[in-house]
Amino acid sequence: MNEVVPLERIATSERVAEEVRRLIWTGDLAAGDRLNQDEIAHLFGVSRIPVREALITLAHAGVVTMTLHRGAFVVPLTAEAVRDHYELYALVDGFALGKTVERDGDLDALAEDFRSAARSADDEELFTKVIAARRRLHGLGGSPRFDAVAGGLVGLVPGNFFAEVPGTGEVARCRLPLVADALAQRRTDDAVVAYSSMLREQGRLVVRVLAANGALVKDDAP
Repeated sequence: MNEVVPLERIATSERVAEEVRRLIWTGDLAAGDRLNQDEIAHLFGVSRIPVREALITLAHAGVVTMTLHRGAFVVPLTAEAVRDHYELYALVDGFALGKTVERDGDLDALAEDFRSAARSADDEELFTKVIAARRRLHGLGGSPRFDAVAGGLVGLVPGNFFAEVPGTGEVARCRLPLVADALAQRRTDDAVVAYSSMLREQGRLVVRVLAANGALVKDDAP
């Protein structure tokens, strides 16, 4: 961790959490490593308050564990845990898709969001448009309780998901039009299946990168 570049002074707890996630993603922080709040605050050029907030957020997400009088530690990450993570995303977003149809939400607008994302020229545009589409999806099919659950799912991949994980962009461009077509025809089950299969395939690609980075414990095969 000694080579970490300090964060800008405007950094928030979310930015600190992002940087810690990146260190885990790259394998610079390994399973069981202790996360010293003072050290992290010094390295990132922030106070201890956003560091503690970031660690609490990561603990709720299952990325780190916090033990009284001992501190925070990186949770061992297995291939199975990664695949489960994307299964959970599929369940949460699949629930929102079903509720959107049930509530007669604006499926045409949501379908066009997915189609527009699939037409993206590069990973940056794709990332931005997928975020916007999911925001609309959660707005149409969500609720305060749903938002609390969905908000607890913190991504394993820092930064631009599609740029960090080769192949995930191609998966999205292939599957999102299928989701859009199913939504446009009010075929809820087909939309959920297409969306879920996209996330499962992307999850397998995430496992590959984590394994290559040395960020997975070796008690589970990719």
